[in-house]
Amino acid sequence: MKLLRSLFLLLLVLVLIGVVVAWTLPADLALRWLKPNLGPLQLSGVSGTVWQGRASSAVAFGTPLGALDWSVQKSPLLLRRVVARVGLGGGALVLDGDVTRDADGSVLVQNTTFALPAEIAAPALDIPALKLHGRIEGRIDEARLANGWVSGARGSARWREAAVSGQAEASLGELLADFASQPDGSIAGTVKDDGSSNLEVAGQFVISSGQFSATARLVARNGDMQVAEALRYVGEPQPDGSSLLKISGQLFKLF
Repeated sequence: MKLLRSLFLLLLVLVLIGVVVAWTLPADLALRWLKPNLGPLQLSGVSGTVWQGRASSAVAFGTPLGALDWSVQKSPLLLRRVVARVGLGGGALVLDGDVTRDADGSVLVQNTTFALPAEIAAPALDIPALKLHGRIEGRIDEARLANGWVSGARGSARWREAAVSGQAEASLGELLADFASQPDGSIAGTVKDDGSSNLEVAGQFVISSGQFSATARLVARNGDMQVAEALRYVGEPQPDGSSLLKISGQLFKLF
């Protein structure tokens, strides 16, 4: 009995030590174990603990993103779920939201806001004659990443103080977009202007299997000559004076 009691006490002490180590595990040590599973994400300048920490530099697909902060809940781990609040700032991309990794390996993103300079979207729009100005802000209400693809996505975005310069200059007001997953697994959305500028925009886009395509009809309101001049470099001129913009490409072309 004395031996059994000693073994029990030893086991209890080891469990307590394990709990303390896990509770205070340095983030940089955990990163060494997790690094093979981070894919294109690279972190440096890591401090804090695995539960609440910070990386002074985050890079994805070779693009610097800024500093990454995280806070992980402990109790969901008992159900093999990782629930965290993640924030990204100090760089071109600003992001803040909730991320959950379920036991099946899928990742759920919820209540996430983001903001980035419009010029980052220039490679996707592929209009070399014009430089994009303003800032794109948006919200992802929900999106699940599983088996390399996104499902159940819902969200919206707004291009604030939209403008172009280069071979033509024009103020475009604010452009609005909404998107949601479709029954066939694609993500579809609409784009329109808010009516505050002399550019009328009406379009739609689809993202499917890592590819995106979009079409939009652009019209200069109120005979605005600056906007009409800018539209000469955007899309295909139409008989009614509008311009039809068609773009397509790979989703990760943005990176």
